[in-house]
Amino acid sequence: MPVYGVPSSTYRDGGVGGVGAGWPRRAVHTAFVLSGGGNRGAVQVGMLRALVEAGVEPDLLVGTSIGAINGAAFAALPTIEGVYLAADVWRRIAASDVFPRRRFHGTWRFLERRPGVFSMDGLRSLVAGYLRFERLEDAPVPLLLVATRLDDGKEEWMTEGPALDAIMASAALPGLYPAVDIGDRRYIDGGVLDNVAISAALAAGAERVYVLLCGRVDAPPPAFTRPFEAMFSAFTLALGARVRRDLAAIPPGVDVIVMEQPGTVLFDPADFSRTDELIDQGYRSARDVLTEYERAKRYEVEVSDRDDRDGLGERLRRVASVRRQRSQANLQSSSPAAPNAARAEDEPSGSTE
Repeated sequence: MPVYGVPSSTYRDGGVGGVGAGWPRRAVHTAFVLSGGGNRGAVQVGMLRALVEAGVEPDLLVGTSIGAINGAAFAALPTIEGVYLAADVWRRIAASDVFPRRRFHGTWRFLERRPGVFSMDGLRSLVAGYLRFERLEDAPVPLLLVATRLDDGKEEWMTEGPALDAIMASAALPGLYPAVDIGDRRYIDGGVLDNVAISAALAAGAERVYVLLCGRVDAPPPAFTRPFEAMFSAFTLALGARVRRDLAAIPPGVDVIVMEQPGTVLFDPADFSRTDELIDQGYRSARDVLTEYERAKRYEVEVSDRDDRDGLGERLRRVASVRRQRSQANLQSSSPAAPNAARAEDEPSGSTE
């Protein structure tokens, strides 16, 4: 159906920009999609451990916000050693590393005329300390990061360019952090438009997508008593609605395996004291989902094999029936008495006609 009132240039790309013509640079069968979620991102470390132990290897990593940070770490060393190193980094994180406070700090800073409450210098130093490649296109495992462009409001899928800048752009949560400048564009957190970028994995041609969530698909909206909490609750609802729409629109032939964070999902963003708990939750949850998925796939294979056998038998019976009919027709046409003989064959034994 045509769209009236706005030019097609405003929507024909689906609101996504930044992907080059040569992307993806190699065939993609399996993709990992790592969602945003702040300090709850530690849960993805446990999920990655379960995937590595199960022998699942990604052809593409898609990350948004904290998922971009975890995805970049795993892309550099997609092994169990890499997972353990990521866990060690998470255990050493302090709130002051991510949200550095100045001498005078309070809620009034949210009302000041400033680009963000916190500087990104601490987070940038933290990521730079473990990042093993300078450009996205040099990542050992192809990496796509999602960021939001401020100049035109488009979702950008970053697949090339300075890796550290792209990670910071994907994680620049508006209000808390200032926008990140890359070239002549300004970026904020990719989660604003797509916190769980399943669409990017599908666009790359993935037939099997593992989704590593910092939360749950059906999580109820967080309770709130203050205006700021109400805005956060509304933002959380919007994120969940996008995920549900995307899951409802998965095309045939694609497996999507969703790994959720069990239990309570709403933590204080500056609380990094539960890292070990989150890692363990992610590992156990992912291991259970993988077991269930493998069981379901084995059942599908068994049913398919049985259907194939049944179908083959039916086809053979149809072929044999056609051959018998043709054989009888040939006999009838070659013998003058064939009509009477055929009639006699059709009559029951002992007929007096």
